[in-house]
Amino acid sequence: MVNRIGGLASGMDIDALVAKLMQAEKSPLIKLQQKKTMYEWQRDAYRGINTKLQTFDKYIADNLILKSMKSKTAAVSNSTYASATATSSASGTLVLEGVSQLAAAARGLGDQKNATADTKLSELGISSGVIKLNAIKPDGTMPTEGTEIVIDESMTISKFVEKINDSNAGVSALFENGRLSITAKNTGDNKNGAEVQVTAGADVFGKLGFTSLIGQTSGDLAQGGKNAIFQVNGIATERASNTFNISGYNVTLKETFNAGGTINSLLTLSFNERKNAADDLITKDSAFNTKKSAYESAQTSNDAARAKFLDSLTGAQKVIYSNLSLETRPVLAELDYSQVTKLATIDFTDEAAARTAIANLSEADGFTPALKEALGKMNIGDLKEISELPEADFNAISDVAKLEKTFNVLDKQVLKGLSGLGADIATALTGRDLTVEDPFADLPEGPLKDKLNSLDKGTLKALQDLSGDEIENLSAAADAQIKLTTAHNEFKQAETALKAAQTRNDNAEASYKQLYKENIFKGNEADFEAAYQNHIANDTTPPQITADPSTVSPVTITSTTNVDEMMNKIKEFVTTYNGLIKDLSEQTKETKYRSFAPLTDEQRKDMSENEIKLWEEKAKSGLLRGDTILRSGLASMRALVYEANPSVSNPKFNTLFNIGITTTKNYNDGGQLEIDEKKLQKALEEDPDAVAALFSNLDGKQKDTITVTDKDGNITTKEADTRGYLQKLRSAMDGLKIDIEKKAGRASATEQTYSIGKNIVDTNKRIDTWQEKLKDIEARYWKQFTAMEQAINKANSQSSMFMQGLGA
Repeated sequence: MVNRIGGLASGMDIDALVAKLMQAEKSPLIKLQQKKTMYEWQRDAYRGINTKLQTFDKYIADNLILKSMKSKTAAVSNSTYASATATSSASGTLVLEGVSQLAAAARGLGDQKNATADTKLSELGISSGVIKLNAIKPDGTMPTEGTEIVIDESMTISKFVEKINDSNAGVSALFENGRLSITAKNTGDNKNGAEVQVTAGADVFGKLGFTSLIGQTSGDLAQGGKNAIFQVNGIATERASNTFNISGYNVTLKETFNAGGTINSLLTLSFNERKNAADDLITKDSAFNTKKSAYESAQTSNDAARAKFLDSLTGAQKVIYSNLSLETRPVLAELDYSQVTKLATIDFTDEAAARTAIANLSEADGFTPALKEALGKMNIGDLKEISELPEADFNAISDVAKLEKTFNVLDKQVLKGLSGLGADIATALTGRDLTVEDPFADLPEGPLKDKLNSLDKGTLKALQDLSGDEIENLSAAADAQIKLTTAHNEFKQAETALKAAQTRNDNAEASYKQLYKENIFKGNEADFEAAYQNHIANDTTPPQITADPSTVSPVTITSTTNVDEMMNKIKEFVTTYNGLIKDLSEQTKETKYRSFAPLTDEQRKDMSENEIKLWEEKAKSGLLRGDTILRSGLASMRALVYEANPSVSNPKFNTLFNIGITTTKNYNDGGQLEIDEKKLQKALEEDPDAVAALFSNLDGKQKDTITVTDKDGNITTKEADTRGYLQKLRSAMDGLKIDIEKKAGRASATEQTYSIGKNIVDTNKRIDTWQEKLKDIEARYWKQFTAMEQAINKANSQSSMFMQGLGA
């Protein structure tokens, strides 16, 4: 630390002198700080470009890909019976020949109760708890789990109803004039039961008027839901809702018409489906039984093959080995008898003490940490059994355990391939050094040598200690296990197919039975089952009703492409695209004002906010002038306009250029697009599908294989990019974004991960170095001025003494 002495002796303003000298010395530091600022501005400018690219990419995704560019309008010949809208995928003509039934929601109505909306649940004997409701979903299926609703006995009936209605149960409740009404929010028919079910707390509804549910935990609340039944293009079918999608049309049925013909068609369809489903169930059941028998036979063969591993054991030894758990056997293969004698010293009657003793076994006796861990997990009974084995029994059982372990670790296909070669392989491997480069060079050419050379070192080492019979047993067991695995897989497939066939049969039976009941059966409810079974047993043709002779002309639904809307979408895209291109292009051409460097803090103090703003506008101008990354990205995007797409079915419209979209002739526009509206209109009217595919082909690939026919009729294949223009454009923008991120990073990126960031880090280090250096320079100046002051002061003192001497 330098002692600073002001200009008391010299009469000079040392502080001001040092400040002026340091101002000159700070020039390199200021330049570094300005350089850092320029790096930060350039980084931010790059990131601004990426933000604009992301915004434009989102615009494309939201407006031209998620929402198809192709727009269609539906026309309905008779809006009294149906209405429709067309999605972009609408195709063909729909002909509604008739609607026999509109979809309706199920409803349940409780009995009259002496209660009002303000009556508390407790007054009806209802306690606090949980109810659970299951209601039909929009697609006509029932949920697997019900919706839980917590109730409190202190709440009123009005509050109870409100809680149901506010839940996601899919139910509407109403209590009016002492009666509770429960209606499914979704229309449709549950073929297997009621459309609204209570699966917990049914007694609550029992006490609210659904008397059949008193004392019950579950039951039905609302039934009688109906599917819409109609005939379209000659096919009788049904839907859970009156509004549905078919062939790209969103259709809404309004009224029934030509009901008789539709019902007859549905009866025929349902009758045949019931028969076909029943026949399919018989076929699938037969196949299941066949596969089940094959699986059981394979299991028996596999057990027999594995039993051969025990051929070397006595009857008593087989019993001991068979009683050991599957987890114990691999551990047994790792033990030798000397270790068994150590286990014999442990008292296994106290399990906790025994496991502690196992953990303390000495590694010097071969009890590695892994082996002790495995022993510690073994069944205590197995450990006791092994510890009491005589040496001969242990060795015999251990050999089988080793053989079984070898079988478990080796590839079963490889083992299967050893069949018939066991004895020869055992002989060839006996005493052979497997570590040499070609261990079987001395063997004659033939199947044995070929087989041994095909085996890896691990397999050969595992086989080296086995006899020929043991190798044959391994091979036979592998073959049996492979067959068992195949049989098991086929059995499970047959089981799955049988379950699907059973479900199909149940649904077909329930659907036809209900149709028959509603349209054919005319007797009493009690007689229906017998009548239906008699019909099923004796009638070979579908029953029919007498259709009303008066008919309505079929309702046709067609679609046309909305060319004007497509034109507007393309024009909007071009305008948005041009805005982006103009912005990017202008940034590569901005004038750079080299005389306007970033302002220092000292300079800012002497300027107004407006002056600072104007200065920085000049200083930031031209940050990306001539930037190679932007210019390359713009060039890639511009080239796509003239790139043909071979996946477009109509070659007349396989480039943007061909449909009237080109880059402007002014080079300074940077590749902005312009539209020949007449040419585009003509292309849209002639083949809107081709234009849509040119812009967006979601099925296209960057590297796709296409067939090409030359002028001579020869067909060849080649690789081509079949993606739509928008997919290619987004890919080009992604490439530009990646290049920018390498240069300027993302907002969350650390500075060491991108090139400008590394420059900033390096500049910061140089700034720190210069700041330390300036401290030393300032200290040096002060040291020099302090020395000068001290010298002047000393001279003044000497002069004073001299004058005093003269005066004396």
